[in-house]
Amino acid sequence: MKRFRPIFLLAICIFLNSYLKADDILIPFGSNLGGAPAWKFKGGGTNLNGIAWKDLGYIESGWVTGNAALGFGVNPPVRNTAIPENSSAGGGGISGARYPTLYFRKTINIPDPGAYAAFFIRAKFDDGIVIWVNGVEAFRNNINQNPVYTDLAPVAITNNGADIYSNTIGSTLFVAGDNIIAVEIHQNTLTSSDLFFDMELTGLSTLTAALTRGPYLQMGNQTSITIRWKTDIATDSRIRWGTSFGSYPNSVDDATFTTEHIVSISGLSPDTKYFYSIGSTSQILQATNTNYLLTMPLSNTIRKLRFAAFGDCGNNSTNQVDSKNALLSYIGNNDLDAVITLGDNAYSSGLDNEFQTNFFDVYKNDLLKNKKLFTSPGNHDYGNSSANTGVRNNAYYNSFSLPANAECGGLASGTKAYYSFDIGDVHFVSLDSYGKENVNTTKVYDTLGAQALWVKNDLNANTKKWTIVYFHHPPYTKTSHDSDAESTDLGAMRENFIRILERYGVDLVLCGHSHGYERSYLLKNYYKANAGDPSVLENNFNFATHTATGNNRNGLYNGTANSCAYNYNSGKFNHGSVYVVAGSAGQIGGTSTGYPHNAMFYSNVSNGGTLYLEVDSNRLNAKFVSYNGTGGSMVPFLRDSFTIFKDVNKVNDIVITKNTPLILNASWRGNYVWPNNGSATTRSVNINTSVEGTYDYTVRDANNCLKDSFRVIITVPVAVNLNAFTASLKKDIVSLEWSTAQEINNHFFSIEKSSDGISFNRLANINAVGNSSILSNYHINDMQPVDGFNYYRLSQTDIDGNRKNLEVKKIYYKGSKEFKTSVVNAGQGIVNIAIQNAGPGMVSVKVIDIMGRDILLKTKHTDSGNANQQIQLQKGIYVLIITNANGKTISKKLLVN
Repeated sequence: MKRFRPIFLLAICIFLNSYLKADDILIPFGSNLGGAPAWKFKGGGTNLNGIAWKDLGYIESGWVTGNAALGFGVNPPVRNTAIPENSSAGGGGISGARYPTLYFRKTINIPDPGAYAAFFIRAKFDDGIVIWVNGVEAFRNNINQNPVYTDLAPVAITNNGADIYSNTIGSTLFVAGDNIIAVEIHQNTLTSSDLFFDMELTGLSTLTAALTRGPYLQMGNQTSITIRWKTDIATDSRIRWGTSFGSYPNSVDDATFTTEHIVSISGLSPDTKYFYSIGSTSQILQATNTNYLLTMPLSNTIRKLRFAAFGDCGNNSTNQVDSKNALLSYIGNNDLDAVITLGDNAYSSGLDNEFQTNFFDVYKNDLLKNKKLFTSPGNHDYGNSSANTGVRNNAYYNSFSLPANAECGGLASGTKAYYSFDIGDVHFVSLDSYGKENVNTTKVYDTLGAQALWVKNDLNANTKKWTIVYFHHPPYTKTSHDSDAESTDLGAMRENFIRILERYGVDLVLCGHSHGYERSYLLKNYYKANAGDPSVLENNFNFATHTATGNNRNGLYNGTANSCAYNYNSGKFNHGSVYVVAGSAGQIGGTSTGYPHNAMFYSNVSNGGTLYLEVDSNRLNAKFVSYNGTGGSMVPFLRDSFTIFKDVNKVNDIVITKNTPLILNASWRGNYVWPNNGSATTRSVNINTSVEGTYDYTVRDANNCLKDSFRVIITVPVAVNLNAFTASLKKDIVSLEWSTAQEINNHFFSIEKSSDGISFNRLANINAVGNSSILSNYHINDMQPVDGFNYYRLSQTDIDGNRKNLEVKKIYYKGSKEFKTSVVNAGQGIVNIAIQNAGPGMVSVKVIDIMGRDILLKTKHTDSGNANQQIQLQKGIYVLIITNANGKTISKKLLVN
């Protein structure tokens, strides 16, 4: 048997080789495989919009042939074919007048695309690229969807084409036989010094993806959330989840073949922790015990909410890592309800690879996979170029899913640039202080622009107790940027925009941009009053006029001098706002002339960190969480903190009956001293109500900053607790009904009646149940209401003869009988008249002829409201006039034959 083993193994190898296929490079970088046709390209200012140049059957008349890599310019990498820098058929255009787009085509024969699990594209380019396979987009980078000839790449690609960008595409894009690969390369500017293109196409025998970014949590609300991640090759997507780690009874799939996975799950419960896994229908990419999410709490939650703000974080520095670790160490086992960023998420040009290295790779393992992220853009996210302020198709916008359509509360903005969301009783507003709206003409500080108008509408619709607004460019700073010297954009935010925020009662304004930490006093109206006034600069700051407290109260709330917390009532009015620059979560250092800013209580450019916020009912705590030491010796360290209370220092008047339980509650959450109630230190105290009288109580905090007062009046119980008393008209009867919730020693009720509301006469007495703690009902009718207003007074008399008037009801009555008459001509001059009056009384009957002469005048008494009268008249025409005692008159024409 042993001698047959080599033959058997050889047979196995032959068998496996016939079924297992290695990856095949179908189009290599830098050369042509086996003498395959070279690339054909077209420049020379040719505009192929609307022409079927991506189709296999297109005739490439006038196109130029060359081997990859192709391009022009003196910068590396090396080109095998130099594209002419002139206006020839393949030329890229002369220096200073480049053509915006060049086109490339190659035909490739694939006998059986189904033999491959997928295809893998690797591309080098400068500056924007779209690759089409048989007319279908297969790969795009640094250019908007379906670009036209004149569209420019939003940013200049780094390294001039030396870097490799990749994507996996499905095998269904290809057909058996010839396939056309069509490529368009877009310049960043018409004065670009270079252009480059090369690509590789590989047929993959197997499809095993690797996680390259994420996962990270987006647009989380009470019942749904979006999870994003990236893979090195395109696959479908699957998320599984459940409330216990390792047990995932729920799943959702997305069949789209992509490397950029964006999947939403719904049907979740509020304020609940879920564990999840990500991957594809054939592969789990990540499913650790740190893959979890916490849904948003209900709007009326009473638990403490926790948030963190990262400003200017994305520089891949030691400070960035230490700042993150310090925050996570400080919060310990507590979770964060949201992480917000204050712009400049990726230095220095906001490119996708910079986002990968400087943002996602730094935060992927311990922050992004289980904390809900709400970002705002900075100038570096726009490539740090004012030329890009209108671009919404860059790496920042493509990397994040943001609640532009009010998915998380607030008012829909319709754009990722700015949006709002709600968490519990906190309303967040994320703004874009660098980008432009209205066809690239207005910024947020142009107060009639799209963004400013949306801000006003959003804040006007806001009903939350707390409002926090965040954006990149600070209105007050003296660290690495100077709000005095930089009128655009810092000065414009201060002088043109923040008055809107203060007008609507915004509590906190958080910014980055300046690479330090600065925290203001409670500022109010610290900007020019009128558009034509000079700007209000640092030297203009005055405590008395520019702070809401009018003094140097600092908000520390730690028992030191002037350390009382800020406090004011809730509402949309200018109660003052605290401005925080928290731009040292990555970048750090630098000061400007005049540092520190006079309006800032605390400034720090030496220590990096993040801003941590706690909102607990009507109390907000803010802490600058920094660190001491580095690496393994790093420990979290608080360098600043401040506190704001709302709706405190209450004065309460309480009237309560004897022996009724009473609990007094302080209006804040914190510490308490009740000096005249046994020096209790709890938030709530029980009050003895056994003795009638008036009593005063107070509660204060340990810092003597807050104080509530209570005046408690204890009375003897009332005999009757009236629940309701009603009077209603039912035809000609007034129905009187009342009920009591409680009666003590009650003897009887009285109903009195009046026509003027002043003089009352008794209508009836009704016996009471006497003593009762359940609902008791009573009823009586007035059978003879008078015409006009009727007043009914309800009173009660106890067993000791004490009488108390309870309530008076008024009702209008008009008699239901009408004043009318009917006439019957009986013949021979006899006329019978029937009269119906509204009630008993006198009526006059008068007949006149056509000349106005009185023929007959009689007075008649209408018994029970009715009367009959017969009269004898000669032949002719007459008028019958009947008048009652109320002055009402009926006139009828009589024709006597």
